Amino acid sequence: MRNHLHSITGAAAIVAILFALTAHLPAQSPDDPSLGSWKLNVAKSKFSPGPPIMGDTRSYEFQGGWVIVTTETIDAAGKKTGVRFAGRFDGKAYPQIGRFAPTVALITYEPVDKYTLKYTVKTTAGKLTSTNTRIVSADGKTMTIEQKTTTADGKPVDNVEVFEKQ
Repeated sequence: MRNHLHSITGAAAIVAILFALTAHLPAQSPDDPSLGSWKLNVAKSKFSPGPPIMGDTRSYEFQGGWVIVTTETIDAAGKKTGVRFAGRFDGKAYPQIGRFAPTVALITYEPVDKYTLKYTVKTTAGKLTSTNTRIVSADGKTMTIEQKTTTADGKPVDNVEVFEKQ
């Protein structure tokens, strides 16, 4: 009986330790509502001061504890750019991988809740280029990204991009 009680106490201690450790892990998982492919609905989006971009598709994947984000954008002049990041939702900066976009080098993800994520984009020198809030609708069909940045001459840019799940 004493050995059985000792085993139960030991198992309870292990469960408590695992719970404490996992409670502090980044809030990302295979059931993240952003996972999948998304396409920009230009008509529902707002670009201030503009002009609007012609298109944007992005995908979010979960692989081995990492969220992989891939974007392909067509700017107002028709030029294609794209970025790819592998990051965690832990407030640390992660470098761009693969494709190149001149305004993006480091990204930092900070979750607010299951549907909302704040992230910043910086240059390799650490200069902030944009602050963003990504919100996925409760039904998982719409994703809105609110982006605040500045133009090359220092004027504010406030974009609201509306994406639809593909």
